[in-house]
Amino acid sequence: MNSLTKILIIFTSSQIGGAEKSLSRLALFSKNKNILLGTLAGEGPLISLMKDIIVYKFGKNKQSIFGLILGCFKVINFCKKNNIKILYISGFRACVLIRIFSIFVRTPKIIHAIRWNPLTKNKTDLFFRLFERFFASQTDLWICNSKSTKKTLTLKCGIPDKKVKVIYNGIILNKENGNVSNVKKENIVITLSNFSPRKGILEYINIIEKIVSKNKNIKFILAGKDNMDGIVQKKIKNKKLTNFIDIPGFIIDPNELLSKSKIMVIPSLLPEGCPTSVLEGMSWSLPIIGYNINGVSELIQNNKTGYLVDPFNQEKMAKIILSLIKNKKKCNTLGKNGLKVANEKFTMDDMLNLHLDLFNSLIK
Repeated sequence: MNSLTKILIIFTSSQIGGAEKSLSRLALFSKNKNILLGTLAGEGPLISLMKDIIVYKFGKNKQSIFGLILGCFKVINFCKKNNIKILYISGFRACVLIRIFSIFVRTPKIIHAIRWNPLTKNKTDLFFRLFERFFASQTDLWICNSKSTKKTLTLKCGIPDKKVKVIYNGIILNKENGNVSNVKKENIVITLSNFSPRKGILEYINIIEKIVSKNKNIKFILAGKDNMDGIVQKKIKNKKLTNFIDIPGFIIDPNELLSKSKIMVIPSLLPEGCPTSVLEGMSWSLPIIGYNINGVSELIQNNKTGYLVDPFNQEKMAKIILSLIKNKKKCNTLGKNGLKVANEKFTMDDMLNLHLDLFNSLIK
């Protein structure tokens, strides 16, 4: 990519989720200093985490629709003043507004980052598919992080195949990760996921209850931002599982927790993209257990790097977790296989280089 070409990656919020983690690393680890980061919100973890990079703020934390519109207008004005060639937008509302602006004013090339699979019949996914079909001509490229998401965009939104590219999330692999033996780890089962209905956290608590009834020497960690107003904590208390489940909230750097854990569970019940948490678990040699749903099934190789369970089969998931805790050799083998796959398919270098190639293709 030409060293003078500027790319602005824009996020709707200043919080840190899988999308912010993975895409902000393009700026953090690229030698090209012209990949810029921006947010339509104000102060937040995204800004405090980026100590060596400026994150441009185009709005405030408390977002009204008027504030969001004004923020998008500021983004377009910033692009004009700073000769931004490509706008890489993570956030559905922001991308809709900027594409509306693009009908009337000149904007940079627009890339829409799709970090989940909008396949369900819920209102959010239905509106998403409708708007993406409508704005197909106003979007230069879609970049998604799973093959199943690309299939949804092409079949359900009518987007031409050539305008949708798949780039899996990349993980930074530290040398120390591979030296951690799963055999010596504590009986900790970790889940890195913000709390929301589509993530299956409430259903997972039922599974934990089944496990604890048979083995009380297992600790569960549910780390993530609470978007469910304390419903998860209330259910844990009602089921008398407080002594078995830790809820540390959102963890910016989960490596310390991952280094101690033996197994990772991703309990999502609805289609995913490429969960960054799964790759983080693989990078620490953790076997990953999840439901056999779109996105997750592209990351977990059943009986090689972890296990895929039929959706809603709580008994089977509980049985697998209990079995792995006892079978240290199997746990270790799965974890090592996962680390190998992460090294082969999900590196930060691969993610960065694939993005740079696509940026080049747009600005030629």
